[in-house]
Amino acid sequence: MDENWRILSGQALHQASVKDYANAETTYKKAIREAEVFGKGDVRLASSLNGLASVLKAEKKWTEAEDAARRAMNIYSENPGFESLEYAESQSTLAGVLMDEGKYQPALQNIQSMLPSLERKLGPDSTNTADAICMQGDVYRLLKQYANAEAPLRRCAELRSDDRGVASPEFGEAANSLALVCQHLGKYSDADRYFTYAAKIREQSLGIQSRELAETLEAHAVLLHQLGRNAEAKQKERMAAAIRAHAGK
Repeated sequence: MDENWRILSGQALHQASVKDYANAETTYKKAIREAEVFGKGDVRLASSLNGLASVLKAEKKWTEAEDAARRAMNIYSENPGFESLEYAESQSTLAGVLMDEGKYQPALQNIQSMLPSLERKLGPDSTNTADAICMQGDVYRLLKQYANAEAPLRRCAELRSDDRGVASPEFGEAANSLALVCQHLGKYSDADRYFTYAAKIREQSLGIQSRELAETLEAHAVLLHQLGRNAEAKQKERMAAAIRAHAGK
């Protein structure tokens, strides 16, 4: 029976990695049924629930995703315990779901709780720690707590740059968030630079017609008007409008 669970878990993990989310959801649910035989507090059940939560999040089934993530976290809180890496990682999964649901304050509480464990067990520069720091910065930004958002987002950009490079989509997302924060803080030179990074990376990674690129161009245009660079601002507004028009066809 344990072997069946392992096979199903491996299949689900592979399906999720290639973004075959519908089949991954089905396979994770089969793995959960296998794992439930081992008991309600078994770590194999928690592992499958946490995987399912990530898949449901990708499918935008947020209510179900939150339920699965909470079940996993509750199991890990008992076995292997609150100080475990497994518990911290399940908190990370739940925080991501809560952010997608717009539940920013509960998400922040989870992030602040898990960060010390991730830093202690994986190190301050690990990928999982970086993900948590980036989430922390973004949730502060979404809560409009821009002064609190700046430091984690600068650290996020640094970690993304070191890990994946300045041309990576991950750095582009960090740059866009940091630009928005710098704009609100009146740090216009930094905001201008990071919007430029973000637009270039989003164009390369997501395409010239992506909604995300249009959003960056529109935000940059607002900044450029603030700086009196109206011709540049209008050019970016035209580019963004063309993308929006194409997307609406």
